[in-house]
Order: sequence, then C-alpha cells, then structure tokens
Amino acid sequence: MPHVIRHPCTFAPALWLAAALGMAWALGLFAGWLDPTGAVKLLPVTALAVAFHRLLQAIGANRPAQRAAATLALPLVAFDALLGGPNALQAAACVTAVAMAVERRHAAMFAWWAIALAFAAQALLLAPFFLALAIRHRVPVLWLALPAVSLMARLPGGLPDLAETATSNAPNIWSLVIAFAPEQAAALLALALAAALGVAAAYVARMQSVATDRAGLVGLAALAVLLAAGLLPHAQARDFLLPAVLTFALAIARGTRGSLTLVTLVQLGVIAAMAAGLGAGIELAAAGALCLIAATWIATQPLIAPHANDNRDGSHAIPLPHGLRGTLSFDMMPAPAVRPRGE
Repeated sequence: MPHVIRHPCTFAPALWLAAALGMAWALGLFAGWLDPTGAVKLLPVTALAVAFHRLLQAIGANRPAQRAAATLALPLVAFDALLGGPNALQAAACVTAVAMAVERRHAAMFAWWAIALAFAAQALLLAPFFLALAIRHRVPVLWLALPAVSLMARLPGGLPDLAETATSNAPNIWSLVIAFAPEQAAALLALALAAALGVAAAYVARMQSVATDRAGLVGLAALAVLLAAGLLPHAQARDFLLPAVLTFALAIARGTRGSLTLVTLVQLGVIAAMAAGLGAGIELAAAGALCLIAATWIATQPLIAPHANDNRDGSHAIPLPHGLRGTLSFDMMPAPAVRPRGE
C-alpha cells in the first residue's frame, strides 16, 4: 500500500502562525497599542504557539498547525502579548518540556525545564510532575543537575519571601480568604504551605500507579500547576497561564464533555482574575477561584479514581460527590481497551 502524504506542505505550521501573528499585528496597529516597530512584542507568544504546536504533535492531535495558532486567542495569552510577553517565554519552555515528557525524552525534558526556571520561578510549579516522572521511569539523577543549577541561580533573590502575608488576587483559595476573612490570612499561612507540600507529596506518590495515555499526561501536568497555584499564598494570575494552555491541549486531543468543561472553567477563572487585577475587586477573583477549584477537582479524577491495582473495591471505593458522577468525571481518563471475543 503506497504511503499517503497527508500534509504535503512542510511549512504549514509556519504559514498558519505567520498568518495569525500578522492578523494580531494588524489588529494591534488598528487599536493603537502596537507601533509599527513593536512587532517584537509578539515574539514571546510566537514561541509559545510554536511550543504548543510541538505539544499537539506529541499527543497526536489532528491539525496541530491551525490549532496552535488558536492559542493566541486565549485570554491570558492575548493579555500577555499586550504586555510584551513577559510570561510567554517561560510558558513556552514549560510546554516544550511537557512535550518531551510525553515522548519520554527525559534528558530533553529536564533541559527545557531548566530553561523555563531561568526565565521565571513560576516553572517551579511543575516540579511535582517532573519529579513523579523521574521516579516512575527511574531517570538518572545526573539529569536533574540542569534544573538544580538553574534553581540555585535564582535563590539569592528570585524566589518569593514565604514569610510575607498573602496579598495576591489570583483565582485560588487565598482570594477567598482575603475576600471573606482577611484577618485570618497571616494565621493560615503556615497551614497553607504545609498543605501544599502534603498535596505535592500525595500527587507524586499517586502518579506512580496511575494509568493514562499521552493526552492524559498533559492533563496531569496541568493538575500539578493547578494544585500548587491553588494553595500557595503568593500565586499570581499569571501562574495560571500554563494550566490554561495545557488544558486547551487536552480539550483538543479529547474533545469530551469533561475536558471541554475543564478548559472552560480554567478560562473563566483566568478572566475573572484578570478583571480583578485591573481593579474590579477581590470579590471577582474569589468567583474565579470557585471556577478553578471546580476545574482542579475534575482534573484530579484520574488520580483519585480506583484503578485495577488498587484494593479499594466494595465499601472501600472512593465515592464521587453528587453532581460529578458519570461522564463528566470519568471521561478525563482514557477509555479502556476492548478485547475481542474469544480471548
């Protein structure tokens, strides 16, 4: 049977991205926020779109070039482009690292993660995901040297002071605390840090036995950031750029009701946080936090649902809360293989 070439133009990704960036630049000129020489502001989000295209190829999504250009329409990506892309480069390196993780190219994964850490400390939110994969696949310890050196370079002044009181307007649990009980924020700081460490340890342990496909692995990477950014008191709205992009990739690959609900909740939470950062008030960030909490619960289903190697049947099974039973919870996991009759 002759080989069928489905994509005869090898430059299709570049053409689609160039067309999308040209339209964005023209729109920027028309709106007045971009001068004729300001196209360099689009370079970071261009790198993010290229990294997203690489991730879509890794998970086997259809039409990756066209859908990679669609990342420029995500609210937080577009807002980052308006600011000159200060967070897009870090997100691009993280997305590429996740793509390398999907392909089990662990040396390249840690190299790209080290690059992301060099750009911004937000890349540290992916640490539980990469650590879990390193333990699961018995990655040589030497490969951890690059991210370790990159992290050590940030220690003199690149990490937040954990002794300060939380004042962020990120759509996480702290916006709820600040909105309804601001006097309790300082007292709950140590508890939040302990909870974040405990959840990260549970995430790493549970990742050792979870069964998932390539798209599901991207969802688990987004979950690592959602858990950390949802609990840490110094998280900012920009920390949710990576989950917004990764859940978008999951929705493209799966197209199920659960994945579409997940990406919608993440985008709504991000939009609420952006509005709160522009002066709409902490109450709007608290509303966004509710969206992100629901999204985190949906993304957690592959980790907390019983598996074949778990002795948790019968009365020991983990019950699902009312309203999240059925396909909304379980279509986040890959469908089981159907054996033909006679086997």
